[in-house]
Amino acid sequence: MTIAANQPTETDLIMTAVAIVPGPEDTVTFVLQNCGAYAGHWLLPGGHIDPGETAEDAARREAAEEAGVVAGELVPVGVYDIRGEHDGEPYGFRLHVFRALEPATIAPDFVMDPMEVSDVAQVRPDELLPHPTDMRILNDAGIGDYDPELIERLLAADGVRMDYQGVSTAP
Repeated sequence: MTIAANQPTETDLIMTAVAIVPGPEDTVTFVLQNCGAYAGHWLLPGGHIDPGETAEDAARREAAEEAGVVAGELVPVGVYDIRGEHDGEPYGFRLHVFRALEPATIAPDFVMDPMEVSDVAQVRPDELLPHPTDMRILNDAGIGDYDPELIERLLAADGVRMDYQGVSTAP
């Protein structure tokens, strides 16, 4: 397979992690993203893996920073390579997905960083339409019941390619 010179290759992928954090009464924690390629979309809390940080630790840190939830024990769900284009520039990241085993609630004193997120919600997945990448992740984790054809159409409309790489906890 030939990759155009301006397209990210596997070695160009930014390492990221997200956490599926259940809330009370069969809800899941989501954040309304304010920046980046997915601004304006509901997402699972997540972000970059810092140097020296494990993917699991990054998922836990991002859940606390973005959504104000303290994730307990996490188990790996899967790893995805996601590529697209934002503002005319290609992007690519390897997304490590973890799921918290116990529900967590948003800390009452949590203050959002408005540069990153504009809202945090703990809702049932069928109560909102997250970004199609997260729709697929939730389906793969057995939590969502989104129409797979809809997901593929939405990914294609956004010019996003999402490839499952298996389950790994490597950073």
